[in-house]
Amino acid sequence: MTTARSATSEARTARSRPSTAIAALLAWLVPGLGHWYLGCRDRAVIILVTIVVTFWGGVALGGVRSTFNVQENGPWLAAQLCTGPQALIGLMWAKSLPRPVTAQGYVPVADRFEAAYPAVDIAVVYSGVAGLLNLLVIIDVLARSDPGLVSGARPPPGGGVT
Repeated sequence: MTTARSATSEARTARSRPSTAIAALLAWLVPGLGHWYLGCRDRAVIILVTIVVTFWGGVALGGVRSTFNVQENGPWLAAQLCTGPQALIGLMWAKSLPRPVTAQGYVPVADRFEAAYPAVDIAVVYSGVAGLLNLLVIIDVLARSDPGLVSGARPPPGGGVT
């Protein structure tokens, strides 16, 4: 009789444990959503605000076309894509902007929809850093949802209280 109860309680615990894959996917889709799914609501809000403001602040600083210039910022695009669909939205938005061409076949500097030199670099770095921060958040969600997934996992400081 006790084995039936323990089997039932283990099955119930397994069902109520959050899915690691779902938590990681949610963390990529919307920064902080994976933590929200795991029950860390305050942390989720802080993550959401920090990453979204950093990402779109960089885009606002440098402009969409400058920030998502695949030819010039290819490696940074990989980091930007870690922020999830918002990077895809920015990339599609940049590709949808018209590219004016003169009769001579070149694009005038004033009409390129691009920011000046320092703003472009800062924008690319901000949006890339936001993506790398979200990559760390995804790793944290994986560690929180399945502590055995990370080798040598130990409880966070404070005894795991969030």
